[in-house]
Amino acid sequence: MRFLRLMTGAFLALCLVPGAEAGKEAPPPPSTVTVNLGSQSVTIWPFTGNDFSGAASDPINLIFTGTADPRTIRDALMSLDGNRAAFGFPNAFPFNCTWSDAFGDEQTAWAAEEGWQGSAVQLQCGSFNPMRFHLRLFGEGSFSVANVHFDLLIPGTADHEVLSWEVPEALVTVDLVRSGFLTASPQLTEAITPGPAYRTIRTPIFNGIPVALRAAFGLPLANQSAPVPIPNDGRAKVLALHHEFEPVQADVRAAFDLTYNQIIPKPFCSTGPLDLVRVEGPVHLNLRVKTNPSGRYARTGAASAVLRVTPVDPSGQPTGPTVTAGASEVHRGTLTDHRSEVRFVVLRLINGDPPQSLVSDLSAGDSDRFFRTVDCGPPSEP
Repeated sequence: MRFLRLMTGAFLALCLVPGAEAGKEAPPPPSTVTVNLGSQSVTIWPFTGNDFSGAASDPINLIFTGTADPRTIRDALMSLDGNRAAFGFPNAFPFNCTWSDAFGDEQTAWAAEEGWQGSAVQLQCGSFNPMRFHLRLFGEGSFSVANVHFDLLIPGTADHEVLSWEVPEALVTVDLVRSGFLTASPQLTEAITPGPAYRTIRTPIFNGIPVALRAAFGLPLANQSAPVPIPNDGRAKVLALHHEFEPVQADVRAAFDLTYNQIIPKPFCSTGPLDLVRVEGPVHLNLRVKTNPSGRYARTGAASAVLRVTPVDPSGQPTGPTVTAGASEVHRGTLTDHRSEVRFVVLRLINGDPPQSLVSDLSAGDSDRFFRTVDCGPPSEP
């Protein structure tokens, strides 16, 4: 009963978080670049982020011009089959995947033309479990920017690890060549993000990747004792499209469950790198994408879980009592001819002594706002 009261209180606090102010724009990030797209030069932030701070997450590795609305790109990619053998990709999973709508964290991107935007359209080639090519698209007025990467579901969790930037970039390029909608040969920008590598793959996860998959992504074949750099040439592919798609009435739904059963670093209120917890229990995720003939695209998603959390030492032995924990997420992405908006609300609650909670609320697009609060409770009494 105590846990239910705490969950109810936390959800009420979440609901009381004020919404984004209409028309409010966050300031631009500190580091931007100017990119020549042939007929125009555009100023962009060459990364995605998780808020408006300018802290980089993923590299921008695709820029779309022409009929570059994310809904158009979605329509073009989802019209294709998965046979890429003529372009050198194996006709085997995951390289013969087809595109569908994706469940994933919401991110932000920035360009001078439209300011901060959210990833209203997210696509995947493959599946959330076990692996996929994951594409986040950000409409910036006359063009769009994107990051595409290949990620692997970490066993026993609901989280992904990025394995590649370059191969996914090539796969999207090949698919738009296959679509017949390109009006010019693909081009490359100058280097706009760090190379020859950007970010790393954590060692225990890398050592569990099949050797054939390591080879496909240009990674070391042998097991490693340190984090593995992810190859990145630092350049974005520029793709010019012309595709007049006709919006249709559609309502696509997906739901699936995952089971947490893994030792992980404590996700918040951590006392250090050795503050580890075993997390166990089911997570339910659902996704719905609705489109209509007027061109409106609306994506909604949710995740919810009631879990068991046990503090452990590095050998996996318990160091404290098992407690219950709750998690929930709400995702919304809306895109029309005149509006783009993303919202991402996250709640985490650990029913320990004291109870600890994390609440965050991100809105990007027509209004920019980010709110995050962590309550670790008062210090434990001796």
